[in-house]
Amino acid sequence: MTDSRPVIRRRPPQIAQVSSISSTMLDVIVALLPALGMAVYLFGIRVLALTAVSVITCVAAEYLYCRLRKLPDSTQDLSACVTGLLLAMTLPVTAPYWAPVLGGVFAIVVVKQLYGGLGRNFMNPALAGRMLLTTFPGLMTRWVEAFQRPGLLSTADAVTSATPMSYLHNGQLPPQSVGQLLMGQHGGAMGGVAVMMLILGGLYLVARRVIQPRAPLAFLATVALLTFLFPQGDGGRVAWMLAQLFSGGLMLGAIFMASDYTTTPVTPRGQVLFGVGCGLLTVLLRYFGSYPDGVGWAILTMNCCVWLLDRTGMPHRFGVGRFAATRAQVAQVRESLAQIKFVKPQLRIFSRAGEGTMPGEGYLDELRLKVRHGGALAVTVALMAGLVFGVHELTDFDTVRTETKLQQELLSQVMPEATTRTETPYRASGALSITAGYNNSGLVGYCVEVQAHGFGGLMTAVVGVNTNGEVTGVAITSHNETLSVGTQALESDYLDQYKGKSGTIRSSGSNAVDTISGATATCEAITDCVNQALSIVANLDTEGVEYVDGEV
Repeated sequence: MTDSRPVIRRRPPQIAQVSSISSTMLDVIVALLPALGMAVYLFGIRVLALTAVSVITCVAAEYLYCRLRKLPDSTQDLSACVTGLLLAMTLPVTAPYWAPVLGGVFAIVVVKQLYGGLGRNFMNPALAGRMLLTTFPGLMTRWVEAFQRPGLLSTADAVTSATPMSYLHNGQLPPQSVGQLLMGQHGGAMGGVAVMMLILGGLYLVARRVIQPRAPLAFLATVALLTFLFPQGDGGRVAWMLAQLFSGGLMLGAIFMASDYTTTPVTPRGQVLFGVGCGLLTVLLRYFGSYPDGVGWAILTMNCCVWLLDRTGMPHRFGVGRFAATRAQVAQVRESLAQIKFVKPQLRIFSRAGEGTMPGEGYLDELRLKVRHGGALAVTVALMAGLVFGVHELTDFDTVRTETKLQQELLSQVMPEATTRTETPYRASGALSITAGYNNSGLVGYCVEVQAHGFGGLMTAVVGVNTNGEVTGVAITSHNETLSVGTQALESDYLDQYKGKSGTIRSSGSNAVDTISGATATCEAITDCVNQALSIVANLDTEGVEYVDGEV
């Protein structure tokens, strides 16, 4: 008996399992979940709120753009969800809710859809949205310490702290151990601090064959090699290298952004060159740039060089010389140039409309299509701008007003005679920031933010020093001291005894301050902060520096 069923013939290679864009994006989301969960544990429920706003914004922006342009709905491939998730993980937990809205709209509409959608964009959308938000300095520099957990609606109570990258940028090793850096027990981006969870997510993607490890490994190896050969800290080459690897957004960028299909090379050699270039630019920007972490700018710069890296990394065909392709291209260009003919233009100044000088129907149809597309784009931009403005007005006014009030209260505590505080370009070893206090008469002094180790851990203080080298006030902005006993030294009654002091303050003898019984370590840490600030102001080099004042 003959089998009448049709015979299906397939040519190799055979795909063993179904692989689609949505399944690939789902794997990326699964790989990011451990880092997201750790971020919720470290920074609180506000992480989930910011992530939800970011993801919803990206999906809505893509859906509305496709509807207005009458394009197929591409939200089901989950690429917009990945963009929103990655964008949220690069933000500080104190970011206002309009920040992921602005970054998400820019990432989806401008960076992705205007270039043709998924697979045609030349830059990583999430990273481009994040770097757009760095144009708001006050937004992307308010990092809080782990376990502070700001509220859902207000971050006024959150105390900013120095990140490991701020120490490394000043040529110092961070106070955190390698274990704390791996587990994210410090200030930083929500999803970028938990290095161990990001490594686990990367291993999952490699095991699932979602990404190739060439570019991430070349990226990390280049950073490790350069920081090992050219250390800046005093703790040794290995300690400096590990601190550079486990700080900032290096792991998040190397694993999840330097392995993007669209914005990275497809040839193996090109992927290695891409990773090496990202690592080299990252180290250069970290060492010599004004921004502490250069991972984002490094990856975006190398995104623009992908076409060149793919051409450089193109494998040679068997039996063909190394420069055969180059010679063929030169010959093709020469042949194309030979076909160029210069024709003398014919000007018809006095031609009539009947002789074909008026635009035809084809031109009108083309113009009508351009107007329709431009109108759809204008409506999309207007809607998204209105959405961003509305969210900004609803969420940011109270935050800015509260932040301004807190800054004014801080200034009145550390430098009562000053009415405004401005940024300065001065940098000194041990100073997290140096600002200048002014009143109607001119410069009053400097407010120096320093840190010291207390009984419970790292303590951050702002010390005011006038132009005569005397302390005008002390404020503790961050600490981990024990309640009741340790915090007695943080009250204004105790801090007021530092006012008017100069030189080197001691715990006993001349030029000394009293200590509180049971809080000796806390008192010594405060004295250390004050002495650091006095020394920094005394040795501050202000000659030949010109800058424009701007209120903080």
